[in-house]
Amino acid sequence: MNEGNTNNRRLIKDVDTVQRFRDILFYQRQISNSTIFLLLILYIFLPRIWPGITSIMMTIIFIALAIIPVAAILFTPYIFYVLIKEKRFGWIAIFFAMIIIPLLLAHILFKGEFVYEGLMLIPLASFYFYCYLIKFEVDKWLNEYYSFQELLQQKKESEEKKFKELW
Repeated sequence: MNEGNTNNRRLIKDVDTVQRFRDILFYQRQISNSTIFLLLILYIFLPRIWPGITSIMMTIIFIALAIIPVAAILFTPYIFYVLIKEKRFGWIAIFFAMIIIPLLLAHILFKGEFVYEGLMLIPLASFYFYCYLIKFEVDKWLNEYYSFQELLQQKKESEEKKFKELW
């Protein structure tokens, strides 16, 4: 019995929350990758290709580009909620190492410099890379959970079969 508890400790505790988290990560990754790529191309190359572009169109593109970091900021508490609930503190430490620390360093060291805005894209790109990595880890958590549940079901069926054979 103790052996099962040791294996059971690393299993997810709330499968519905983790499944929802995985689904959000999947869609967020799909949308953000294509959106970032398209908007950056539009923001960088559109004025060169079409010099007559209106400032209103550039403002719309800029606002769309601003939504990407806002989405990351709004999604971060949910990431922490799931990771804390599942006691995956290593992933929180990785989040700080990949996103928060580089953001703070860039802000402290380069505030007011010409490259500041460009450097702010590094933590943003790191955030979306982090989401990419954790999505695969969450898939692994779910696979372990469902495999363990299937193993329990097989043991239960095996015990029921043995019990029926005895009677």
